[in-house]
Amino acid sequence: MNKNPSISQSIRQRIDAAEMVTLVTHIRPDGDAVGSVIGFGEALRGYGKTVQIAFEETLPARFRFLKEKEEKKKPLENGIIITLDCAEQNRTPKDYSGKKIDINIDHHATNTNFGDLNYVNAEAAATAEIVTDLLTEWKIQISPAAANALLMGIITDTIGFRTQNTTAHTLHTAARLIEKGAHLTDMYQRSLTDMTWEASSLWGFALNKLQKEGKIIYTVITCEDRKKAGFTGRDDADLTNFLSSIQEADISILFNQQSEKSVKVSWRSRSTVNVANLASHFGGGGHPAAAGAEIELSLQETQQKVLEVTKSYLLKYDNQE
Repeated sequence: MNKNPSISQSIRQRIDAAEMVTLVTHIRPDGDAVGSVIGFGEALRGYGKTVQIAFEETLPARFRFLKEKEEKKKPLENGIIITLDCAEQNRTPKDYSGKKIDINIDHHATNTNFGDLNYVNAEAAATAEIVTDLLTEWKIQISPAAANALLMGIITDTIGFRTQNTTAHTLHTAARLIEKGAHLTDMYQRSLTDMTWEASSLWGFALNKLQKEGKIIYTVITCEDRKKAGFTGRDDADLTNFLSSIQEADISILFNQQSEKSVKVSWRSRSTVNVANLASHFGGGGHPAAAGAEIELSLQETQQKVLEVTKSYLLKYDNQE
């Protein structure tokens, strides 16, 4: 569903004129980020472009079946840089944080429009949905490999078509990708239900610390937890989405320690409470139902400040009801 045909055509022209294309997404990429860059990359290569994908670090285990060989690449000479599923440039890999971004494609309402050309559609359920729409509009072929990656992006960001922003268009887009050769059952199982032993162990450590205060539930993943579990990534092994399924809470919070002075905080909302407002308070962003921020404080300080602000915000919201 093209919300801005003039911008999409300008993006197409910029891609056509480019010798080489670098695709970038945010650090600690989720399924939509991974699926969008790999799917778009596959399609652009089929279109005749030289493409590299620049990930900051090793991909989360559950997405490695789509893993690209190119990792931690520096910007290409004589090429353009396209960011996908990234709301702020400071969340890109370090080699790109100060670079000119030619094209910025995203679905986060909090996107800062940091690109030369910005295509941001907050009504889309996933950035992979936008990429599919653009490729279809441009009549660029979507191979089965590209279709699988893009479908995985949609499946993960909608948690299996369960989020409130899943629309009829989202389902039609998924159907188009299946027609292009994507395997729904395989993508669903690999990206949402399959889990490694290490990830299961990490969940065990975190769930053992699960707490509930009123309508808020929260838990913690520490660096020591990851070490004990043998979990090599810095992501949460999709624990955030599991927490959001607990019925007794309006808001769930996961504190994922990255270092002694850095914590990734993820909020999820089961109600109409807009957690993107909470994330923005701490310099982050996201969607009304799912948002996050990286806070440069100790784990204890982060917990104290985040819980204080979240409780206050929820109290004000309840009083307005």
